Amino acid sequence: MNNINKMAKRLTALAMCTTMMCSVGMLTSCEDMLTVSTDDKIYENANDTVYSYFGILTCLQDIAERQVLLGELRGDLVSTTQYATDTIHAIANFDNPQDGSCSMLNIRDYYNVINNCNLYIANADTSMVKSNIKYMIPEYAQVQIIRAWTYLQLVQNYGEVPFILEPIESLDIIDKFNFSENLVNKDNLIERILETGILEFIDTKYPNYKQWDNGAVQIATQKAIIPLRLVLGDMYLLRGKNETDYRTAAQYYYDYLNKTASITTTQYCEAVKSKSRNSSEEYSYRNVSSGEEWGRWAGVYTNNSSNDCITIIPSSANRQFGTMLTRVADIYGYTPTSSQHTNTTEGSDESSSSGAITVSPNFKSQTAPSGAYYTVNKSQSFIYYDDATTVPTRVEYESGDARYGFSIDEYSHESEPYELCSKAAIGNTFFYTIPIYRKTLVWLRLAEAVNRSGFPEMAFAILKDGLCSNNMPVPAIKYEIHPGITSEGDTLLTEDGDIIYVSDTIPYLKLNNFGAMYYVDSLELKNFYLDFTGDSWNGNFGIHARGCGYGSWPGQTNSNVRTNISGYSDSICYDYSRLILAQGFRPEIKSEAISAVENLIVDELALELAFEGYRFTDLVRIANHKINAGENGKEWLANKIASRDIRINTYKDINEGKINTELYEKLKEPKNWYLSLPVFEK
Repeated sequence: MNNINKMAKRLTALAMCTTMMCSVGMLTSCEDMLTVSTDDKIYENANDTVYSYFGILTCLQDIAERQVLLGELRGDLVSTTQYATDTIHAIANFDNPQDGSCSMLNIRDYYNVINNCNLYIANADTSMVKSNIKYMIPEYAQVQIIRAWTYLQLVQNYGEVPFILEPIESLDIIDKFNFSENLVNKDNLIERILETGILEFIDTKYPNYKQWDNGAVQIATQKAIIPLRLVLGDMYLLRGKNETDYRTAAQYYYDYLNKTASITTTQYCEAVKSKSRNSSEEYSYRNVSSGEEWGRWAGVYTNNSSNDCITIIPSSANRQFGTMLTRVADIYGYTPTSSQHTNTTEGSDESSSSGAITVSPNFKSQTAPSGAYYTVNKSQSFIYYDDATTVPTRVEYESGDARYGFSIDEYSHESEPYELCSKAAIGNTFFYTIPIYRKTLVWLRLAEAVNRSGFPEMAFAILKDGLCSNNMPVPAIKYEIHPGITSEGDTLLTEDGDIIYVSDTIPYLKLNNFGAMYYVDSLELKNFYLDFTGDSWNGNFGIHARGCGYGSWPGQTNSNVRTNISGYSDSICYDYSRLILAQGFRPEIKSEAISAVENLIVDELALELAFEGYRFTDLVRIANHKINAGENGKEWLANKIASRDIRINTYKDINEGKINTELYEKLKEPKNWYLSLPVFEK
């Protein structure tokens, strides 16, 4: 414990020094807000604190890119190349480089954010009133949330860290602080955060300032807001010690989605539908593997994305406008170039500045999409129903998930093909924001929490069809095999008029009115604690549809028919029991169904969120779910990451690469999942 004390003193001293150095000077223009750091003073009005608040956001910029890179380099979706630096290679192979050995491994930057928040919280006067409103509260609440979110990132990256709420303004404060009794980890973080009184701000309105001009685009300040419910949901999900934790996490995610009317759409990733705007309004379908005529992730990453992006950390176009976040694009294989332009109005002495960041692919990229990423994409299939005839004809493609084409950039150099992770840039286009939360991410974490709460069928419904009043699964009775049914496609009419359908793997399935082919045990549906029957959920789609299907077949006349990824009354493409059985689990055994659905969620996290920085912490969190449930979570995680270079094409019967046995043995030890804390040296 003495080493922890020494380490903690060292890192907090470093954070304090950083804060004190950053507190010198103050800029006043709106364009330069992101370059302002905390001024150590008593804050008496919004004009004072706005600079401190935006100074804290500047500190967040210092950790934004490492969150992405640490999350992906250590996961299973990114491989390092021969051009990777020693540090990048060491991080990816869990050689645990010493803290401070590179800019991505400076824990003090996290404590710099925290210390700036502590200074703000200690000094801001929240009693100030204007028009009978305590107008400082919204910003004060957001600073509390930023501090909580930063501690969450620390715990996920380092395992256990000092929990400091007092502003560090002198080494004397550090000497008197009891570090040994103030350590937080996944098991006690939520309790310590709740002790700060943060729940008081659960419904506090968000602060709102002017647009940020980053030199290239205008960014709404609302996009930098971190919702408290999502942070609390993440903390309960991270702890996951029992069903109560999972239910609480699910409730926070649900409440956020419900209050913001957030549904899953297919706006960015309609996999198999491409309108051909000719005179007859015909629809054309093409093989998704070509990547043609489908949008890219720019729509998610830019500030104009209001439908999916919740919280972002912005980048500036050049140094005049603030911090440039180009490292992710650079390590993913794009060479960035920043430019600055001065525009002078004719006949006037006034001028304005602008800038831009452009990128170009670099064939010496340090990273590339892994074999595991290729495999999980190419193992997907999608279908649609061609309505050229009276009865729509089922068409199935086996070329993979459409999001593969969204998430990678393919090009060649000297006749050699190359693939780049394109979530930060593509072609010559740089994306100026780094997302922290997207609505689809929240839905996937909701599914994760619902599943471990004991409701695997409902969790699967979030993936498959999307929960809403028009598309809720209905209770089904599990019948014994009827002697009169001998083959797939036979039906049985029960006494109460229910139609029982026979598939090749499931004895009986009840069809609901909208073609949902999975069933839900009546007791599970009765006990399910979240209500998706309200009008606000209408229009919701299954997340898997974003890469493997679409929401309605062309030319339909019945607006209630929701074909989604499974097509119209289709069970073959994405079926609950079939997908569970394929993993060697039994769908009728609840614990096995939960584990199998969790694995499907892990795949969906890869398909939807690859290269955005969540992957490794997602794998660790889910591995801990499995461990807490008595499953082999350690081996599961070790195998996932050690197999990342294996590339399988199930349709071409190709299997390339092999498991990294050294990495597998290393990752069977949970202590190796976390970054090293600073080493104290006298």
